[in-house]
Amino acid sequence: MLDRIKHLRAGLLLALSSAVLFWPISYWFPLPEYLGVLASEDYADYSFALRSIVIIYLTFFLLNIVTAVLAATKLSHTLKCWLSLIPAGILLVVPFILVIPTALKFPERNYFEIFQAMYRLFRFTTPQLLALVLICTFISVALNVRVALMFRSAPEPESIDSKVANRYFIYAGVAFLVMAIIVPVGAFNGSLRSQDRAACNRYAALEVPELDEDVPVFLSEIRVIGESAGNTSLQNLLINFSDLSRQYLGLLDTQPQGSVVLKEAAELTARAKDAVARACSEYAVG
Repeated sequence: MLDRIKHLRAGLLLALSSAVLFWPISYWFPLPEYLGVLASEDYADYSFALRSIVIIYLTFFLLNIVTAVLAATKLSHTLKCWLSLIPAGILLVVPFILVIPTALKFPERNYFEIFQAMYRLFRFTTPQLLALVLICTFISVALNVRVALMFRSAPEPESIDSKVANRYFIYAGVAFLVMAIIVPVGAFNGSLRSQDRAACNRYAALEVPELDEDVPVFLSEIRVIGESAGNTSLQNLLINFSDLSRQYLGLLDTQPQGSVVLKEAAELTARAKDAVARACSEYAVG
């Protein structure tokens, strides 16, 4: 009975491993849109490595779920062990190897600079975000290795008491319910980030007006772009920049040059612009 319980616990850990790894995967949602970006000419030199790493992460995520289901069956413990261990080894090693051909093209830079630059193409645009992604990856790998050892040490998953079985099936139901919530929420957040990215790209593409009479239209466009952003935080930053710029524009007609009020308005507008630039720097890639 103890061996079967180990198998059931291993299935729960596999579900947890997939849940942990889904967070970095969610940065590629909506997936068809991101794969389209990878197929563009801008990514041509890195396309094979990038798409391969995406496939590795997605395969690991899906295979873990399948193996978690198989953990409740009488399938060979050896097969379950390898189904847990092999994807973990691939996820741990192969992405680092796939960076090497690109790193060789830039001998003046070290491997870690190229590694970080390539991972920016995965939309992990800050060192802190990249560190969290790597931590999630290592946690998932460690959980899978732990699961493989559990399967290996439990060669005879015999039948167990129905009450114990029902209890673990309830645990499994809760785990998969959590997964059923995490995936749509992650996809929704990915959709919001996609809208933010589109808004920032539109903002970056705006041409600064040369004539004073074109400035109000320019500021209106910024406000419209802000309203199209996905996350409220970016919406507020863009709209705030538009509104403060309008106020500053109005003060130019009513306040003398060098007045305290005009200087304060100029500083607030500059800060608002910098805040937008900082927020949009997260979406500077892909």
